Amino acid sequence: MSTFRIKFAALTACAALGAASLFAAETSAAGGPAFHRHGHRGAFLSKALNLTAAQQTQAKGIFQDARQSALGVRQQLKQTRESLRAAIQANNTAQIQQLATNEGSEVGQLAAIRGSAMAKVYQILTPEQQQKLESLRQAREARRAARHSQAGAPAAGQNQ
Repeated sequence: MSTFRIKFAALTACAALGAASLFAAETSAAGGPAFHRHGHRGAFLSKALNLTAAQQTQAKGIFQDARQSALGVRQQLKQTRESLRAAIQANNTAQIQQLATNEGSEVGQLAAIRGSAMAKVYQILTPEQQQKLESLRQAREARRAARHSQAGAPAAGQNQ
């Protein structure tokens, strides 16, 4: 696979991650989506992408499967982090290195599960929805870049 395609796939997955809360939402008793974990972001994306009920149902199933497959990895990651804290307190540098490596691997496994789920969800979007999702991602990145550039600039009145 070419570098461009790999980067494009990674960017697409990242862009769609912002929509993950939308797809993980459950349908409320009133018939509308109930976005428990991520508040109004999922509702915003559902409306912005104009998802059909069928798309929401498909995506919900995809993310439920992903959550289920990630459960063991998340539990292991929690244990690794607890062990890492203990190794830090004991100043066990060899164990710290090993546990940090394990933590990185587990975080990578979770990212792969999320990325695979998002790739599946991306495929159920229409080309117009995919384009809209990309424009939302670009707008989010522009806002993030603006915040970072402002945070790096010295405050008004400070000597440089």
